[in-house]
Amino acid sequence: MAGVVFASLLTVVVTTTLIRTLGRAASGKADGELVLPLIALSTVNALGLVISLTAFISVLMVLSRLWRDSEMVVWLSCGESLMGLVRPVWRFLWPLALTVAAISLVASPWARQQSEVLRQQFESREDSGRIAPGQFRESNHGTRTFFVENPSEESTELGTVFVVTREANGQESVLLAARGQFESDASGEPWVFIQDGTRTDLQPHPASDGLSIRTMSFEGYRLRADAAPGGSIVDPSIRALPIHVLLGVSGPQPLGEISYRVGLPLLCLLLGLLAIPLSFLNPRAGRSFHLVFAFLITMVANNLLAVSQAWIAQERVSFALGWWPLHVMLLAMLLAMFWFRMGLRRSPIDMLWGWARAVRSRPTSP
Repeated sequence: MAGVVFASLLTVVVTTTLIRTLGRAASGKADGELVLPLIALSTVNALGLVISLTAFISVLMVLSRLWRDSEMVVWLSCGESLMGLVRPVWRFLWPLALTVAAISLVASPWARQQSEVLRQQFESREDSGRIAPGQFRESNHGTRTFFVENPSEESTELGTVFVVTREANGQESVLLAARGQFESDASGEPWVFIQDGTRTDLQPHPASDGLSIRTMSFEGYRLRADAAPGGSIVDPSIRALPIHVLLGVSGPQPLGEISYRVGLPLLCLLLGLLAIPLSFLNPRAGRSFHLVFAFLITMVANNLLAVSQAWIAQERVSFALGWWPLHVMLLAMLLAMFWFRMGLRRSPIDMLWGWARAVRSRPTSP
């Protein structure tokens, strides 16, 4: 059951990530050649939540089937209780919790770091690497927009070229050429050489709210392309830092990230155990209610974990007071559900009072 649930959830995650990544690639925010690596890295980031949801739903579905087929009635009639299910469920949960811990502490930061490296490499490319046929692409500094029709993939030759250049004083220049190519000068600086075209300069006049237009034709025109910025890749964010580096960094943001990474495997364990008392199912009720309820509980718990991380990072609460309330709340809910489902409806005071009355009414030996 866990395998089926995991495959279904993973398919949903991969499909959603594919649609989002293709949309970014189509809009020029990501490289089309890096779609598959970005999907794989995004999937690794989501595996922790997927495995936690898999543990909760699989335990809930299996035990709900026992209630629906009256097999749980046989279990209870043999003198067993719901507490007897904790041990087999625990054997199923602890490997998944260890997997979630490995993903949260090691795999997920590595995947985020690789995603940032790919994104920074794309943003630092030269104009020649940014241009794509049939798409408007901005230069590295955002001052120039290119549109190229049918460029040659085997050489630097370009087809029809459309370039819009924006100056700091508000002036814009629109160039339209029949062909062009990328070339480099003696110092290695990149240039774009376009031929047989026109240039239109648009100069605004703030005083008169007017616009002067000047158009000229040219046989050859060179304009400098944006070069790739030098230097190393910038430092990764807090979420991409390895755990051993994160432990050596002081500040509220690293503490918030540590609380999230540690809280995710604990969340997997508590949600899996919480599925035991929540698995009670009325045979006359619908079968999909438990799945919706399990999904809502997991999403709310994960969002509360993210909220506690944000509060610690913003110094609204300290780390000592911020990382444990969610887990204590789930543990209290777990004990309350066990207490309710096992038929212990009386309060502890009533139980003690009933025990005292039974002791006083016991006959004494002569």
